[in-house]
Amino acid sequence: MTDKIDLQNVTADFEDKVYVIADEVLNILKDLSQENKKQINSKAIAEKMFWSDSVKNILSVNTVNAPGNVPDPESLKELSNTLLDKFTEFMPPSITDQLSDLKEKLHIKEGSGGSHDWLDSPIKVIKKYIDSLTVRVKELENFMQQTMTYLEETEGHVASELSSQQHKFREDRSFEENISENVTSIKNNIDVSNDFNSIKMAVISKIENINKSIETKREHDMRRLNETEKTLDEMGRRMSEIKREADEIRKKSQEIEFESVHDNLTGLYNRRAYDQKITETLAALERYNVPASLMICDIDYFKKINDTFGHKVGDLALKKLGSLLKERLRINDFVARYGGEEFAVILSHTDLKGAIQAGEGVRSYIDKAVFSYKDQKIPLTISIGVSVFIKGDNGSTVFERADSALYLAKKSGRNSVKSENDVLSDVIAIN
Repeated sequence: MTDKIDLQNVTADFEDKVYVIADEVLNILKDLSQENKKQINSKAIAEKMFWSDSVKNILSVNTVNAPGNVPDPESLKELSNTLLDKFTEFMPPSITDQLSDLKEKLHIKEGSGGSHDWLDSPIKVIKKYIDSLTVRVKELENFMQQTMTYLEETEGHVASELSSQQHKFREDRSFEENISENVTSIKNNIDVSNDFNSIKMAVISKIENINKSIETKREHDMRRLNETEKTLDEMGRRMSEIKREADEIRKKSQEIEFESVHDNLTGLYNRRAYDQKITETLAALERYNVPASLMICDIDYFKKINDTFGHKVGDLALKKLGSLLKERLRINDFVARYGGEEFAVILSHTDLKGAIQAGEGVRSYIDKAVFSYKDQKIPLTISIGVSVFIKGDNGSTVFERADSALYLAKKSGRNSVKSENDVLSDVIAIN
């Protein structure tokens, strides 16, 4: 009995450590993703983790490497699934399917021989995510380098054209002076000579000189015109390439920005976007007295769905719930996947009474909806906790009140809506 209790304590302690490290890794990934000047790699993550007090505290505790201190495979399996659920919020769409397959494989894996894979696999997923971000950063760096090269070449073309125009100006002046000299020479010959033939020969000679000068000038101008057209064509081609690549980078940047604030599985806003919206909602309340409420929705018996039908069906249930929430709520209501099977809804311009009514509408709508897989109907209901934003609130306080109401809804039989007022009434009734 004592050994069993010790194993439970060790397992719980191990779970706490894994959660701390996982949260720290996620925070570091978000920080590094926002620091465009830094390349994401294992060294950068290690350096940031080195300064983390929570990680240092864990690493500073000496643990005995005895067999009894190793958590049982089922605990490792559950921890791995939890880690994968957390990482799903930050993974690019290109590996979402791989995540789903990985969770499915871990779900059906038996025995303890491969238990280390249950922790190695999520780490490999993190590496894939880091590699994908690194590729994007390198693409942006390459584009900037190419753009600088094109700009330098364009600057060279402009400088060359300026030099050519200056040379042309000097040639034009020289041509004008040459014509002027020939005309002056003709005039002088006419003035000093009375012999018609001599005047005629002198005029013809000077006119020939003028014609030669004009022909030479025409040849130079045509050559210069061809060179200028070639330069302009090259500059146009370069600028078209820059525009095309700039459009590609802008499109990728928009995709990255979309991914950074949206959940890959459901397409709803993610936890990062939720935190930003909470800040905006609190600011609007403080400054303009704009009322708002918060609903926390949780799928009932979600673990049972995963255990019975597999994680792929669980993912389909999450997607189904996301689409139902969007269908039933107003277009200006903010809907986010908070994490796992929990969804958060911020109802702007809505007091507590209105939020409770909205929650009942959502609960009833989902209860009546049909969710099936391979012609088998699967029950899908949710429990909802509701709180209202008040001045002086922060993101944690308003969430805790809604979460307490959600807990009461679960305790009351699920598939129900409870508010923070219900929690107060329940506490008073107990006391």
